[in-house]
Amino acid sequence: MSSGRLLVAESKQVRPPWWRCALLWVASGFAWVVSIPLLLFTLGGSMQPHMGWATGIGAACGMFSILVQASSAEVSFSSALAAQQLMTFVLAAVATCLTTLNAKRRVCNPSEQFLDFQYGHYSGYHKRSELNGALEDIHPSRSFFACHPHGVLSIGWISNVCWGRKFHQVAGRCFCLIDPTLRNKGLLAKFFLDAYEGPHGGFRDTRSHTMQELMERGSSVAMIPGAYQEATAFTYGRERVALARRKGFVKYCLQYGYRLHPVYTFGESETYYTACGFEWFRLWLNRKGIPTVAFRGLPWCPLLPRSDVEMLTFVGPALELPQISHPSPQEVDEWHARYIDALVALFDKHKAEAGKPAAVLEIV
Repeated sequence: MSSGRLLVAESKQVRPPWWRCALLWVASGFAWVVSIPLLLFTLGGSMQPHMGWATGIGAACGMFSILVQASSAEVSFSSALAAQQLMTFVLAAVATCLTTLNAKRRVCNPSEQFLDFQYGHYSGYHKRSELNGALEDIHPSRSFFACHPHGVLSIGWISNVCWGRKFHQVAGRCFCLIDPTLRNKGLLAKFFLDAYEGPHGGFRDTRSHTMQELMERGSSVAMIPGAYQEATAFTYGRERVALARRKGFVKYCLQYGYRLHPVYTFGESETYYTACGFEWFRLWLNRKGIPTVAFRGLPWCPLLPRSDVEMLTFVGPALELPQISHPSPQEVDEWHARYIDALVALFDKHKAEAGKPAAVLEIV
């Protein structure tokens, strides 16, 4: 049971109406997925009378990744004044409101009521959504949960880990790490992230100094190592993770002597259909902190993930890593290889239980 908060046992929870779960997913999906493209569209639109839509949006991408928020507002309104067009003023106003959110360190206070609402409502959206595995092996501190796969919108991670009541019961205080752009420039998503804070943990970014600060204190952390690269490589129905070159989290676990748990969600690969193509360009944008994946879920609302999917998340037994202040590349490679073996073993152990007995995990 996480300190400072009464969490009602899962077995006693009444499954909420599906439509309420869907509304929560729409609201959070809009906040996480649409707000950044909306900013780029409105900021680029405010400059389009002078440079055209394509160049304007390209300039907006550069401003979002490089310049401070105030500069974006100044440029958009200067362009609107010069153009003397009502629509340009409207676009500039929306862009300014969105960039103002980035300038604020915190946009709302933590909300226990909102968190309690999210428990069950995210997981209640799908036909079945559960967290299982070696839960008895979890320690309440100095634990690192490496979660796979990212998928398009990390549906399993959201439902069963970040906003999973059962996860907080067994893991205790744990911080979820996400891309710095989403955590620090998440625009409307910042309302969800700031409201999440509490005795159970919070959201932090994946920058090295953030991870080191948390791990120096012995705080448990959870993250998706594959990140945007995994989302870009997502293909419907294929179980694949981007892990071959992702070794930083193993290095940190060695430096601070953490227990490293592999975590895998079956069903993530069936949440969305995606469009492929221009992968090199999308990967380049990923490195700038801009997620780029074209997807569709439900036919009548592409933003929503498919609801007829079973989201089954399994936690594997922890790898007990030694504490090595300055691990060599060879030591990192050795434990990274052991971690991959542990992840594959977890996958193979539970794939039949998840209804995928013939599935093969691809490591890219």
